[in-house]
Amino acid sequence: MADAPRRSNRKPKPTQREPPPAAENVPLKRKAKEDVDPAEQLHFLLQNSKSRLTKMNISDLINANSWNILSPDSQSRLAAFLPSTAFRSFQPTLGSDHPAAGDLMTVDSSESGPIDTSLFTDAHFLAAARTFQDHLYSNWLSDAHAEKVSKYTQGIQDGSLAAPWKDEVWERDNQTEEATMPNAANSHSSSMLAGEASELKLGDLAKNSVLREGDVLAYKRNFTNLNTFVEKDVIVQRIDPRNHSLTVLVEPGTTRDLPAHLLMPGPSGPSAPTRTMTIASPTQLESGLLDIDGRVERTKRPNGNAWKALTLWRWNGDALGTDGGRRGGREDHGTLFYLRACHYQDR
Repeated sequence: MADAPRRSNRKPKPTQREPPPAAENVPLKRKAKEDVDPAEQLHFLLQNSKSRLTKMNISDLINANSWNILSPDSQSRLAAFLPSTAFRSFQPTLGSDHPAAGDLMTVDSSESGPIDTSLFTDAHFLAAARTFQDHLYSNWLSDAHAEKVSKYTQGIQDGSLAAPWKDEVWERDNQTEEATMPNAANSHSSSMLAGEASELKLGDLAKNSVLREGDVLAYKRNFTNLNTFVEKDVIVQRIDPRNHSLTVLVEPGTTRDLPAHLLMPGPSGPSAPTRTMTIASPTQLESGLLDIDGRVERTKRPNGNAWKALTLWRWNGDALGTDGGRRGGREDHGTLFYLRACHYQDR
């Protein structure tokens, strides 16, 4: 037993481990920037409401220094949008009889010369530039807004849309308690609003030559509750000398304009499909026109003042219109509501 090895109580020293090999420094790969289409970038700057152009001082971008940086070709293309007053060679053109006319030179539009760089600090130019910023911020230069404007313009031209009249907007925004009452009370309210001139009837206007044979009455009303715009012209063919009722000619259906031969002096008698109506009041005329148009049912027609919906068109004195036009050269003389009030004051 004496030869047995002795056990040591001492703890073995920890062996030092070799440090792990240093990791290789691998550079991080950056994402390649996506190529930006210059045309799309320009489109965003000039048409998007979030463009940085809306938040900057426009004079920092458009000034004499930035103009001089441009190439001659770019300057020439931009100069085509400037008025003649923007060029140094501009001189106001005076009449040949003006004393100073011989001392001034005129400008050849094809060779305007260099621009006057004081243009960029002119108050009118800066106001126009800031208006552009306002329109850009309001999203009025976007494709979506341009499409809305195009659709609205087309609707105005083909008659499917119409801008509300000032009177209609005012009455809509300033409705009184009487305006919401039943028809009888509403009619009384309209009579009160018309004032004392409401005692005059359509026959009184015809009797006193406020209305004459050959006059065109243009009817126009926007039925907002039905999203329907009705517009029709009639021409006064005859005024009965006994009761002063009016016989008018009108085209059938939704046709707005009268045929050209009815708009000339001394027109020939009506022929198909032109229709004849005899009326004694604006309300009767409006009701007949809506029946002919056929788009607004009688039960859905709101009570309104027909005197305001009819406008008188007449040749100016004895001179006939030379341009023809939609109503044979006649001119707008005002609504029947306005003409009745004028006649009441003048009589």
